[in-house]
Amino acid sequence: MSSNSKTDGYTVVEISAQTWAIFLSERFTWDKVGETIDNLYKRFYSEWLPTSGYEQVDGPDFEIYGGTTELGYIELWYPVKKK
Repeated sequence: MSSNSKTDGYTVVEISAQTWAIFLSERFTWDKVGETIDNLYKRFYSEWLPTSGYEQVDGPDFEIYGGTTELGYIELWYPVKKK
């Protein structure tokens, strides 16, 4: 946060440094957002996590949405640590 940040009306939360598993979607049309996020969750929980040598830890998960009015993308961030 900088001195130029406009935080009136918001709660500022500090997130401690961690290791993150980040899953980024391909670009998609917004009518496919539900399908896209479901696929990312599936990849993390049923494909990556069981074989990665990492485990999920307590902490916030983040969903980050971006893009344009035509095409979007999603990032899912999971706090993890080596087993």
